[in-house]
Amino acid sequence: MTLETDITCLRRLPLFRSLPGPRLKLVALMGERLHFDAGARIIAEGEMPEGVYVVLEGEVEIAHERSDGRSKRFLLTSGSIIGDVPILCGQSYVGEVTAKSDVSTLRLPKDLFFELLETIPDFSIALSRDLAARLYRLADFVLHNEKVH
Repeated sequence: MTLETDITCLRRLPLFRSLPGPRLKLVALMGERLHFDAGARIIAEGEMPEGVYVVLEGEVEIAHERSDGRSKRFLLTSGSIIGDVPILCGQSYVGEVTAKSDVSTLRLPKDLFFELLETIPDFSIALSRDLAARLYRLADFVLHNEKVH
């Protein structure tokens, strides 16, 4: 894909919509476009994050296999961000991330992610809203035992 295609993909995502054009271009240039075939492991459980993955196309699954053989899984689709929470917490990934379909991502290095948070208030607000929405869905699931959407 081209730089313009990457910029267009990012601009469609709520997290990046408010970025000024030059910053959006910087993100697209500094981000590493990665492709994963269906079934490929993207991130290992317990791995320390080196960057944030923006899912541009496709569907990924986060899974944790428990010692009793049972597992917990959930799906993320295009527009999702992976790795922001472990980076912000200074923690490792709590589950394995695999491609459920062919997946295209843009991997943003940790330094770029923090630079965006520190220098672009609209990005920080957008990420805060995204994190709050995910936390709300998680609380809804835990309290009502409903599907996380």
